This record gives sequence, structure tokens and C-alpha cells, in this order.
Amino acid sequence: MNVELRYLGHSGLREIAGGAALSFAPNLARPKVFFDSALKHPLSFREAMSALHDVVIGDLKSQPKDRSAWLAWKQQQELDEAQLRKDLFKSSRREELSKIASEPIPPGLEAEFHKMHGIYWRARRKWASELALNDPRLFRHLVPCDPVVTVAPDVVFFECFSKDESSYGCLSVDRDAFEGSQEAGLGTTNVDYSIGLYEHFQTLRTYRETRLLVDPTGFEVSTEGTAGFREEKIDLPPTWLRGFGQIQAAMCLPSRRIDVPVEAVYAILSHLKRHREKTGPRSLRFELVPGRAPVIFLEPWEIPVVCRGVVCPDEVDTAPAPAPHPSSSLGPYRSAPVRPSNALPEDRSRGQTVSIKVWGRRRLFALARLLPLAERVEVRLLGSGLPSLWIVHMRGMRFTLALSGWTANDWSSGANLELMGGALRTDARLTERASVQLEAVQRASFGELAAALDAPSDQLLASLHRLAKQGQIIYDHAAHCYRYRQVMPVILSEALLGPEHPELTEGMVLARDAVRIQRDERVDGARRAVVATVKATQCEAVLDGDGALKKGKCSCSYFHKHALRAGPCRHLLAVRLHVSGTPLPPELPVKREQPLLPVAFPRATLEDMGAAARAARKTLADVFDETWEASFQRILGARTWADAVKLGGGGDARLMPARVVHDVVERPLPIAADVATEIRRVADRFQVSPAAVVGLAWVVARREGGRKG
Repeated sequence: MNVELRYLGHSGLREIAGGAALSFAPNLARPKVFFDSALKHPLSFREAMSALHDVVIGDLKSQPKDRSAWLAWKQQQELDEAQLRKDLFKSSRREELSKIASEPIPPGLEAEFHKMHGIYWRARRKWASELALNDPRLFRHLVPCDPVVTVAPDVVFFECFSKDESSYGCLSVDRDAFEGSQEAGLGTTNVDYSIGLYEHFQTLRTYRETRLLVDPTGFEVSTEGTAGFREEKIDLPPTWLRGFGQIQAAMCLPSRRIDVPVEAVYAILSHLKRHREKTGPRSLRFELVPGRAPVIFLEPWEIPVVCRGVVCPDEVDTAPAPAPHPSSSLGPYRSAPVRPSNALPEDRSRGQTVSIKVWGRRRLFALARLLPLAERVEVRLLGSGLPSLWIVHMRGMRFTLALSGWTANDWSSGANLELMGGALRTDARLTERASVQLEAVQRASFGELAAALDAPSDQLLASLHRLAKQGQIIYDHAAHCYRYRQVMPVILSEALLGPEHPELTEGMVLARDAVRIQRDERVDGARRAVVATVKATQCEAVLDGDGALKKGKCSCSYFHKHALRAGPCRHLLAVRLHVSGTPLPPELPVKREQPLLPVAFPRATLEDMGAAARAARKTLADVFDETWEASFQRILGARTWADAVKLGGGGDARLMPARVVHDVVERPLPIAADVATEIRRVADRFQVSPAAVVGLAWVVARREGGRKG
């Protein structure tokens, strides 16, 4: 997406009568937005904006080893060798060789070389840093899009993404945190941002008045050709846009709320600062026992940090969904007396222990500068390997740091978490009404929106999810309300956001006629446990009273790889759609084309399967699909390869495959990528060749067909 940015001047600190003004240059290509008021607590604002800067430049993804120095050294070595050969041939070869042989290598030559080599590359890295400071285009590569500022009736908040798109920061400043007269024009815009502006933040002091100014000057005058006016066009990556939608999905899901003492966060960051783990696991493990203090373990050292003196009610309705059934409460996690630091309490009879792991913990260093000013820290946990939210409450300000499940698992490449809760189909008319209502009132809770629009809760929640993915609204976790915030000048369309997730698309297809319910019963009052078979794939799901997926288990390759960390698989979605009665879109008459993927057959199996296809007047792909559907679960349930072979029942010895098939024929077939993945998965599990798995599947399917006949 091409984003047009027009700025008059640069953001920075301006000297004014009696103090200074922190002036932000707004994007003139968007509707007029301005704000002007004095800060009550400039130091708090300075530290919070500095933390936001740390989020912007954060990139903790694993980087490949820099081999440029070695390659340069290797190239130079080759050139030196070539030159040496030329010199040797120009002079007497024997005399030169004897001269070289008689002279010993100077002592310390290699150490001196490495010393000078290090000096050179340190200077080169310093030069690269200076270039990043002074070259806006290069810095633009570092920050894909300028931070977004929103002026609302009750708050002013800044939003940004990290460079690796795994961290999101939002600084909310209450309007009460400003003093004196306030001039404001409500709306959302980008503000000019640079490293120089970060340096200006560091000059804020309490002994002089500091005003926050989103400068409206550029809107009042003709700026074309004016000194200081510049226009930039940025090709904004779709990942940046999708990331904002996934952030909203995470914020709206039910979560466990824990109040973590500030000193506990200090202890975590202090230990991570002084120690570097050499082996895994590298997570923060939250041990939650109802009625006791939460304990955070630093892995792999197993160092406990006890959250003493806090009360942590586990509210499931942290999202704006309707209030949960009382039985769905997971119990409060309360403070406890001081206990030995090497173990949890032994008495766990009062409730079940919940263990949640959070990875990518070094991203929490963005909060370090806020801790001296923090009144409390609130943590929202969605589950192990799922995103987490860290909310730092300060005087008149709140800083929200949202982290993806892993540093490498960014918000945009996966984590389709909105598929786990709420309705999956949106009402276009209700979505438009919700957008108009929020734009008119600027902020509203879920209950206020439901009353104003007179809409069912599940449909309204789906519409709000849709608006969030389109960049039109944001959920304020601290105020428990939705806010209207259009992150881009235009509504983000499907062409910009990309098509619906393939698991959702396939799940809707499977929900029509491929779901076979084996068990459906109520557990814990409001929860619903469902065991089903979806196109021969066994899966289990636990749904809450609103139909949101709480737990799940499936034997497919997608779940085997991701579990629920990247959203539910197509089979769990199909079960959820089936049992909830969600209306499905009409089936398209056009048959969907599957990609051609190579399948390895034992020659005897291919001949027998081809004959069966001709006899039934079917394609080889159709017979193969039926074969795999009938046999996959049975083969997967076997403990060993010998047990799996017994499933064939001693059939035609010519078709019974060995562990390694030598006479293999590959045929490209239009099959789903999941099927190819499942074949490799079974082959890896039993340590056999993929052709052996295909051959055994045909034998097992033939036997099953004979039984049915």
C-alpha cells in the first residue's frame, strides 16, 4: 500500500516564552488534527515516549551471522595469492622460494592482523550508525511508517510497531494529565518522527513548562513550495497493516489478568540483564494456583519470583464480550505469606494449578525506564505460546506493550487469533452501523454499542473484529472500551489486507457435510465439550457459553505444528461452525483447483489403485483421497510400524510394503498440501519411506472397504 505523507518542517523541541514546546509535525495529507496543552508531568512523558522509541527500533529476531568480513578477507587472500604468483614468475622462482623459506614468520603476526581487523570493522559499524542518524531514507527503512497519534475527547495516545513486527506499543495520556487551556481537533494522523526527536525527548525537565503540540500550522497556509515542506511516498508493507488487526484480535480475546508488583518486574529484568541463557527453555513460566500468589519462574534457571501483596482476579470478561457464566471463572490468584523460594506450596487442593509460558522475554526491556514511575503493572495472558499484554500504569498515563507469542512469530505472519472467538461471519450492514456509531461518539463500551445498535452479541463482536482488522477502531484495555481510530486515510480493503485465512475458508467447506459428532455434552455448567470426526480427522473442542473456542485438540498436521498458537485449524473451525449453527455462505459452483503435488507410490500399489480407479470410473486423485481418508487415523493410532502393518490383515503379500520401497513411481496429483504433510509426518514417526506409507494406506483402505461391503 502506498501511503502519502506531507509534512511542514520537522518534529522537535521549540523554545517558547517561559518554557519549551514539544512540537509534532502532523501529516498534512490527512484531515486536520491538532492539540496544544501543557504537560503536568513532563518527566513521566519523557520516559514513556522513550519506552515507545525502544519499541519502534526493537528487532530481536535471530539474525544470520555477518560473514561479510570473512568474505572480504577471503577475496583479499585470493587477490594476494594471484599477485604473488605473478611476482614469483617475474623473478627467479627458485631464488624467491628459497628466500621465503629462509625467513621465519614474524611472531604475533596473526594477533596483530585480528587487532587491526577489529579496528576496521568497528569503524565501519560506527559509520553505518552515523548514516542511520543523518540519512532520512535509510531511517525510513528502519521505521516502516511514522507513529500514529490520536486525539480523543478524554485521551491522547500514540501507537507504534517494532522493526521486527513482534512488539506493539501504545502510550495513552489522559487529558487530565495536561494543565491550563487545551486546544484540540479530534482525529488520527501520522507524526514526523526521527532519532533526533528522541534526543529532544531527553531534554524535558520539570523546572520549565513543557507543552505538547500537534502543530496545525501546515493546515492553515499554502504549503506547496514552502521552505521546510516535504512530501514522501512510502510503500507500506501489508504485514504492517495486518499486524494492527492481529493486535486487536489479541486484545479482545478472554485472558487471565495478573497484577505483577513493580519490584517483581525489576527482579526479572535485573536477572536477564546480568545473565545470558546458553540452553533452553527461554521462557517466563507463570504458575497460577487459585487462592495463592502467582509465581513467575525464570527458565532455564528455575528462579521463582513471587508476586506478593497483590490480588489478581482472573476475569474472563477482559474482552468486551458479554459477561461470562459464573462457572467459567477460573478463580482469583491472591497474595500469600512468604514461603520458601525453591518451591510452590504443596497444598493444591483448593484449585488446579495453571502453568502458562511466555517467550521472547527480552522484549520487556522496553519497560525498564518506566518502572521508577510505575504505580502498578498489569499482565494479560492468553495462554502458553500466545500473545501477552503488559500494561504499566503511571500518573495520568498508561503504557501498553503487546508481545507476540515468540520474537520470531510476528503479528503479521501468523497468529490468526480472531478465529478463536466471536462469530466468523460478519454482517456488512451491522459493521457499517457500528462504524458510524463509534465515529459519532468516539468511544463506547461493548454494552453501550449493543444497546445503541440493538444487535446480537456474537454478530456485533464479529463486526467489531472486522472494523479492527480494517484499521478503524482499537480496543482500550485500560478503559474497557472501543475507540474510533482510523489508522490509514482509507478503509483497508481485502486487496490490502489479503484474503481470508485458508484455514477459515476450508473450515467453512468442511462444516457443510464433513462433520460427524461423536459426543456433545456440557461440562462445568456453561462449557461444552465436543468430540467429532471431520473428514476422517479426529478432533476435540471445548467451547464456552458464547461459542468461543477455549481448548482444542486435533490430529491434523496444522495442529501438530502450531497447536492453537496460530489460531485453530480447519477441523476445529468446522466443528465450531457446525455445533454453533453459524450460517455459512452459499457454496460456489466452481470447483476449487488443488495444486499438483508429487506422490511417491510403490509400483504395485500404483497399478492396483489405477485399476480400481478405472473400474469405479474415478480419477486416481479421487481414489487416493478416499484411501487416505479411510486409513490415516488408523495408521496414526498404531504404536509401531509393525502394529501399523498388522492393520492390513495379512492381505495381498505383493502389496504389503517394506520399510524402504525401492521400486517407486512418482505421480503429480491434485491433493491438499496437508495430505502431503501428513504422509511425511507418518513416515518420520515410523522411520519409513513415504512410499511405504502410501502403500500401507492402500492395503488398510482395501480391508476397510471389504469389511463395509
